[in-house]
Amino acid sequence: MSAGVDLIQVSKRFGDDTIVDGISLSAAAGEFIVLVGASGCGKSTTLRMIAGLEPVSGGRILIGGRDVTTARPDERDIAMVFQNYALYPHMSVAGNMGFALSLTRTPKDEIARRVGEAARILGIEDLLERKPRALSGGQRQRVAMGRAIVREPSVFLFDEPLSNLDAKLRAQMRVELALLHRRLGKTTIYVTHDQVEAMTLADRIVILDRGLIQQIGTPAEVFNRPRNLFVAGFIGSPAMNLFRATIAAPDAVELPGAGARVRLAAPLAGVAAGKPVILGIRPQGLSLGEGGGASSLHMRVRVAEFLGTETVLNGVLAVSGEAVTASVDGERAVLADREIDLSVDPVHVHVFDAETGLNLIQPAKEEEK
Repeated sequence: MSAGVDLIQVSKRFGDDTIVDGISLSAAAGEFIVLVGASGCGKSTTLRMIAGLEPVSGGRILIGGRDVTTARPDERDIAMVFQNYALYPHMSVAGNMGFALSLTRTPKDEIARRVGEAARILGIEDLLERKPRALSGGQRQRVAMGRAIVREPSVFLFDEPLSNLDAKLRAQMRVELALLHRRLGKTTIYVTHDQVEAMTLADRIVILDRGLIQQIGTPAEVFNRPRNLFVAGFIGSPAMNLFRATIAAPDAVELPGAGARVRLAAPLAGVAAGKPVILGIRPQGLSLGEGGGASSLHMRVRVAEFLGTETVLNGVLAVSGEAVTASVDGERAVLADREIDLSVDPVHVHVFDAETGLNLIQPAKEEEK
């Protein structure tokens, strides 16, 4: 059975340092929530507080509606998968997977049944007699997940479980994790610094910075409607282009140093002309153009990275020298050290208040802090 998880104004302090600053979050039963952010943002500390491995400094934690703020980890009906697998080297795969059950005096035939079922789900039935040293990194990670599955918890907690794997295996394990969640239907809270993992796995993403929630939303929402400059710069690969600009008209922004004007998809309400702003343009919103249009930028290409389906152009705006990145059709040959014109798709344009950093063009609804 799955259970919801509620964090109510949860804080964590170490001495005078506040690591998590009064965050509130609700994960519905069966939902896949990903906590993402740079190192030191508080995401792993938050996960450890949910698990009961770190005491909270303030606030409450509820699992399945039950207050577990001061409960021991074994009283919370959770199972956690760590980054370093934490397998016992002297035990077989089957022994590792069933160890927690043996501590609770679960009957041996029930342990064998659960271990066998988890091994079948994960495709490691032929590895049950092996020791961890005889396993690959991906196999060890499956064993760690199997150890969590056999406990049949109401909530799964994952702390950067794929970070020790190579790129190809990480991609494969992302698919397997998504399929596993769909099959088991358990509430999952997953911590990562990798935005690709966050975007591909999450039902909703929680973006953290310096102990505060910056935005909560679906992958599409945080990509298409970033709440502020931090989210805009953090989500998206390649990263969003950010330029100093001013409001020229309700539906246009001017880049003074670049000598260019960019049209917006819709007029801005209540924003005065001349106001300093930060213009954000997704690299995917720039395409090779003829120039001279209402929304075009003149770019000096320094490096062209051909990636098959796309070519990523890195360079500078020809007039102002500000860095710019464009993701264009991979079949279009663009040589380095050339000057080109880029057309701007208004759908991929954002305008941020230069003082507050908030998105003025598509502000996301206020989230719980």
